[in-house]
Formats: sequence, structure tokens, C-alpha cells
Amino acid sequence: MTSPESNTGDRGISRRQAWEQATNIPMAALAVVFLGVYAWHVLDTGASPVLDAWLTRVDVLIWVLFAGDFAVRLCLSRNRWQFVRSHPVELLIVVLPPFRPLRLLRAALLLLNALHRKVTRARLALFVGASSVLLLLLCSLAFFDAEYGMPDSKIHNFGDALWWSMVSVTTVGYGDVYPVTTEGRLISLILMTCGIGLISFAIGTTTSWVMDQLKTVEETTDRTDREIGRLIEEIRNLRAEVAALRRADQDHQELR
Repeated sequence: MTSPESNTGDRGISRRQAWEQATNIPMAALAVVFLGVYAWHVLDTGASPVLDAWLTRVDVLIWVLFAGDFAVRLCLSRNRWQFVRSHPVELLIVVLPPFRPLRLLRAALLLLNALHRKVTRARLALFVGASSVLLLLLCSLAFFDAEYGMPDSKIHNFGDALWWSMVSVTTVGYGDVYPVTTEGRLISLILMTCGIGLISFAIGTTTSWVMDQLKTVEETTDRTDREIGRLIEEIRNLRAEVAALRRADQDHQELR
């Protein structure tokens, strides 16, 4: 009996990998829709009950689709326990559907995964920049959702949340805006951790690129030096041959 994760055709990929390849773009599009719905739900603080109900229905539908995708991938996996252990965030999304920030993280991961598939070395800076902007935007939305309207909250509008994300990701921390809820503190921890990681990654990538450029220049210089050395050696040989021909001509004239 063929296992769910046996090779398909001559491509040598498992059924789960084939499913992930086929659903990568649709799930990324679904993530974009979720981000739009989430932002609308969070920022439109004066939404009517009817609109709020519709946004909630769309939100629940997206959770059902995320959960369905996770269930299908789990069923198609050969080692299901290993799959669950390697996808803890997606498992929490399924187990804790009311916790929208987790689905926000899932949407971010889907978008970054789709973008990462298109990344080459030349576009790495664009990938890092897009990741940074996405991190700031999503954490600002989640922080606004958690802090707005809470007692003693320093968040009065989305601009305050965006300002908080900027000073937190750079570890500046002026202290004028800080979380007062448990959710807000968790989001702060995630932002600061990911922010340090992104900054370190950007510095490492830039350093690697500079070193590669210097190595290329050094290799080009060495190759040029070798070519110049060969040319000089050829010129010396030509001079020696010309000198030998002149001496032979002089000896021939003296004999005459």
C-alpha cells in the first residue's frame, strides 16, 4: 500500500509537497484578504454592528480554510507527529481560533514564504525591506487591537501604535508609549525579538555582499596581474629574440 507521502510520478516530491506547491499562491492570496479584513476590523473602531458581524463571518471563514489546509497537509504527511511538532504556530491557529493575532502571524508567514520563493541574491535587500515593513505594520495592528480602549492605555489612535512599533523594533524605547495588557506585552516581545533578528540579518547580509564584492575585485585584480605578468614575459622574450637577431645580423655582416 502506497503511503500518503510517497513519490508522485517522476518529480520525486511527496503528495504533501505537491499540495503545498499547488496551494501556495491561493493561500498567500487568502492571507492578503485576511490582513485586509483584520486591518479593517481593527482600525474601524466605529463600525456598525452589521459590518462588524460580516467582518467576523469572513474572519471565521478564513480560519476554517486555514484549519482545512492544515488538516489536509497533516493527512498527507508520512510522519504526522513530526509535522505537528514542526508547525506549532499553525497548530495553535487551529486550536485557538479566537486568538486573531496568531492568524495574523500565519498570514505573515504565508506571505513571506511566497515572497521568499521568488528571492534571488540580487533581490535579497527587497525581501528584507518587505519583511521589515510587514513586521512593523502587523505588530502595529495587533498592538492597536490589544491596547486601544483599555484602562490607562497610551494608544489613542493607530499613529500611536505605529510610533510604538518603530521605537520598539529599533530598541530605542522612549517610554512614552508602552503596553498595559498581557497581549500587548507579548506582541512587544515578538516585535523586539524579530526586530533584532531582522537587523542582525540585514547587517550580516550586507557584510556578506560587501565581502563577496571585495573577493570579486581581488580575484579580478589577481587575474589582471597574472595577465600583465604574462605580457611582460612575452615582451622580454620578444626583446631577447630581437637582440639575438641583431647580433646574428651583425655577425653575418662582419663575415662578409
